[in-house]
Amino acid sequence: MSSAKYIKSLDGVRAIAALLVLVFHFSQYAIFQSDWGKMLQKIGYLGQTGVSLFFVLSGFLITRILFDQIHSSHYWKNFIIRRSLRIFPLYYLYLTCEYFVVPFFTHTPSPDISLQWYYWFYLQDFATTFHWPSAGPKHFWSLAVEEHFYLAWPFIVLYYKVKKIIQPIIAVLIISALVRFLLAYFQYQTYFFTFARMDEIALGALLAWMEKNEKLDFFKQKTFYFILFIIGVFSVILWGLFSSEGLLILQVIKYNLISILYFLLIGKVINLDQNHWISRLLCTPFFNYTGKISYGLYVYQATAVIWGITHGYANQPLLFLASLIFFCYLIATISFYLFEQPILKLKNKFTYSSHQQ
Repeated sequence: MSSAKYIKSLDGVRAIAALLVLVFHFSQYAIFQSDWGKMLQKIGYLGQTGVSLFFVLSGFLITRILFDQIHSSHYWKNFIIRRSLRIFPLYYLYLTCEYFVVPFFTHTPSPDISLQWYYWFYLQDFATTFHWPSAGPKHFWSLAVEEHFYLAWPFIVLYYKVKKIIQPIIAVLIISALVRFLLAYFQYQTYFFTFARMDEIALGALLAWMEKNEKLDFFKQKTFYFILFIIGVFSVILWGLFSSEGLLILQVIKYNLISILYFLLIGKVINLDQNHWISRLLCTPFFNYTGKISYGLYVYQATAVIWGITHGYANQPLLFLASLIFFCYLIATISFYLFEQPILKLKNKFTYSSHQQ
């Protein structure tokens, strides 16, 4: 079995995921007048699949860390503390600002605690799915999904080990499809709920298992390119043309299609030689830096959108996009160097035996 190593090009993949979500949020609120503009706007809606890319990538990176540390005496302690240092500080800083700081300066009432508490305890995806009264940053639903994964998956990996981890992975794939069917059948949204989206993270875990067991040669075979082409075509057609039709079967399979597509693409990236032009592109300073501040880019996007709308940029799409990019990168950069990075240095006290991403 091979040991995990740092894959720099995955910083570029993380950057692409963050940029896709930014394009989606821009497309949601930009006002286009021309037919060409409206067509580009519809294409921009595909940016919401950036969340799926995040999920698959997280499943891969976290599972390979757990595989490497499975025999460590500090397996759970190191993992949970390092994840907490990475996720919690910025998450709770943003909630504090939204609930208390901003209302204080804008002289507006803060939401009642009965509407806030879902977000404080990472249950916003439940509230959003089942229409429970809540108030908070809507895009934080995906952070709840990942946090649930971080809490449960280490125990599953520890119990099943590397050899038998395929069993829970297959179970998750089946359960997620079933949950999506039930949600869609009873007319609930399938987009936000942890148990409807966890198969995407499980696919990333499958990729980590393939790497650990040296089965990545699949991504060099002709079969890989054939499957990639078929899945790509079906994903674009079904997601792009029929996603708004509300078809039951589409609500069940569309996340499978897009997550399998990203599973294939990430698998190809990690199997590329570092001198391949795709690897070199993903390792360029722009993608490397964007990947480094990607968490902040995701967290602050809603603030950037609101700022652009309040300044009247929505009617000027190019200016709106430019303002979003500028504002997101500016605040994410400030946040990373002045707030996140000093906290991240504490992770050195809980190091793994091999460097990880």
